[in-house]
Amino acid sequence: MCLLSLHTEPYLTLALDCDNKWLYADWQAVQTPQTVEAGCQLILRYTQEEKCCKLLNDSTSVQGTWSVVTEWVNNGYFDKLAMVGVRKLAWVHSENCFSRYTTDYVLQQVSNPVAAAFNDLPGAYIWLQQSQIASYLRAS
Repeated sequence: MCLLSLHTEPYLTLALDCDNKWLYADWQAVQTPQTVEAGCQLILRYTQEEKCCKLLNDSTSVQGTWSVVTEWVNNGYFDKLAMVGVRKLAWVHSENCFSRYTTDYVLQQVSNPVAAAFNDLPGAYIWLQQSQIASYLRAS
């Protein structure tokens, strides 16, 4: 996998997957409302700048829950992702059960972009790649 680093913060690293042309967001540590909102703004910025239609959101290293921001995320963030061109979102669960619950709750309410949650990075990666192949086949 060829990753081009775009932005690094203590709570989030963003990279462009050069091979697949999608944004990889690697969230770390304990998230606060401020870090989630700032991170989401960065994701919007880089998906638009890099013209990424897919996002691989990796919460594997998140500690604790981020339920304090579910309302903020549900009130327009996913719509904004769709507006900047994101069509597919693969979200890798944290091992923390509360974080997993929050992620599942949020994703159940998302219709655009198409979103799916995964227990591991390889599963999310394959899903995004297969959807790329399906998109190519439909366009042919």
